[in-house]
Amino acid sequence: MFGCLFRFLKLGIVLALLALLVGGVLYYKNLHPGSAPWTDGASAVKDKMATMTLGAQVKAALSLRESFKDLDISVSAERDVVTLRGKAPSAEVSKTVENVASSVPGVRQVVNFIEVDALAGKKASGDDRSMGERVDDEALELKVRAAFKLDKTLADAGFEVKSMRKTIQLSSVAATADQKKRALEVARSVEGVSKAEVR
Repeated sequence: MFGCLFRFLKLGIVLALLALLVGGVLYYKNLHPGSAPWTDGASAVKDKMATMTLGAQVKAALSLRESFKDLDISVSAERDVVTLRGKAPSAEVSKTVENVASSVPGVRQVVNFIEVDALAGKKASGDDRSMGERVDDEALELKVRAAFKLDKTLADAGFEVKSMRKTIQLSSVAATADQKKRALEVARSVEGVSKAEVR
């Protein structure tokens, strides 16, 4: 008799808990139509992860630009909107930073709060190149490196390539005298290079 009563009591507790659970879900759905309580937390986490990833992607895109490396630009993202803050030496540079950020996949809008400050990004070494000169030098360095990769005598010579107003400066601790001579020939043949020298 007690066993039967105990079973009924257990069944009653289970049914009461089930009723509470169903009631709670229905109450939540009534307060938040069209959403499920067990998916909202996961959705919020997913949105947060996507936002963090987007911000990191924009930062990476900016860091890949040699001409931006001395700028102090902060990036924050909220869903698909990216906000930029910091200082740039000109309105042209500020707009270029904005364009790079907006070109990152997943960015719908860029809010640009970058202030123009003529001293922003100036190196202590006195690099007074304009933004246009920096971009041109950056492109020239890439072209010379690509030309070296395509030359079998230079592919593994380990040349460091720097451009300053279209003058290519080459350096390598591993290169032989013949490789240095060949590097000068290849660098001077690249379109846009006005001068090349080996250190």
